[in-house]
Amino acid sequence: MQSLSVDPSVADIGSQVSGSALQGLRAGATASASLTSLTPAGADEVSAQAVTAFSTDAAELLALNQAAQEELRRAGEAFGVVARMYLDADLSAARSLTGDMR
Repeated sequence: MQSLSVDPSVADIGSQVSGSALQGLRAGATASASLTSLTPAGADEVSAQAVTAFSTDAAELLALNQAAQEELRRAGEAFGVVARMYLDADLSAARSLTGDMR
């Protein structure tokens, strides 16, 4: 029978994934202002249209980035939850085998 334990480093990996995702969210928030509030290079219609198109595309990509980073954060948190569940199950099983019911 195969053991149902999990490597303790899974919780650390989950924490690192969550931390990286939070950094990505902060970077996206920082970039948002400079990418979506551009001024046209000139007073002509082409410059105005270019700024509008760029700002629209930037906003879409920032929203996509935010969704991806939030998904990574949730995945990292899930790693930690699973690692804790396995650790709790392992401790419970070990206590029942040793008679230690703390």
